[in-house]
Amino acid sequence: MIDDPTSYEVFAARFSTEQACVDALFAARWPNGFRCPHCSHSRFYVTRSRRLPLYECAFCHRQTSLISGTVMEGSSTSLCRWFRAIYLLSQPSGISSTDLRDILGVTYKTAWLISHKIRHAMSLEIEKRVLSGNVRIEHFDYGPSYYLDARHPLLLVAAMNDRHQLEQIRVFQPSPEHVIDEERRITKDGLEVCQSTCTDGTNVVLIPRAGKSLPTLRLHKINIRQWLNGTFCGIGPKHLQAYLNEYCFRSNRQTVDLEPCSLFPGILMLCSTSPVLPYPVLTRYKPVLQPPWKKYESKAKWRGRWLRVLSA
Repeated sequence: MIDDPTSYEVFAARFSTEQACVDALFAARWPNGFRCPHCSHSRFYVTRSRRLPLYECAFCHRQTSLISGTVMEGSSTSLCRWFRAIYLLSQPSGISSTDLRDILGVTYKTAWLISHKIRHAMSLEIEKRVLSGNVRIEHFDYGPSYYLDARHPLLLVAAMNDRHQLEQIRVFQPSPEHVIDEERRITKDGLEVCQSTCTDGTNVVLIPRAGKSLPTLRLHKINIRQWLNGTFCGIGPKHLQAYLNEYCFRSNRQTVDLEPCSLFPGILMLCSTSPVLPYPVLTRYKPVLQPPWKKYESKAKWRGRWLRVLSA
């Protein structure tokens, strides 16, 4: 496992060459030595005539690229830039695609795609973990501060230990079909989907929408809103779940490891073992809650009819 450097400058100097990144990615993908993805044989030959090495199995003679089967598969971006992106996304505050573009010296589209592919690896890790023990589900919303019917209803799922201390969290964005549009209220079916998806179904307490929130969970709700608005200047509903998964991944890892510096090697290992997220899949149509002003000719007309001030 790679120990995490203490600063970006130290990190960039350490992984300033493609060979350094190749060695680190090889160790992250095959920590116990090379294993052929097709036959699991351990002996191999290396072909170094390409930008990235090819590993040929000595038994079945099939060739494997270093980045095939990873989130980097098919990418022409250098490993140095990928490593820097992984490091920057592993930081406590994360990073926006705009800032990532400026630091890496790539186009905005490339920075956006890289960050989403890394975020995809985090999401896969979050979604495969089912919360158990004392589980608490609380309602909260994300969106404009003064327009309740324009906000996105979410569910914060928290696993607590016997001493009522927070262990793990997940944030669930319900499907539009499980939300009453004008009221922005999650239906019973939506709550059941959340419970079956995020928990093991035992010892689950669902707090009513107007119920009292635990101080620890209330702080997470505030942090999520501030992080989304401060780092990214707000996130739309289509990719909101991916950003929520990123927040949960970082929060859960810090709860377990207690040290943010341990995030980089963990994310690198996830990126080296997670399948790629193709661009067409990332950008394809996804049903989302529409802003209420879509029903009117202009946003100004909607504001005159649907203004609702949030209560404290």
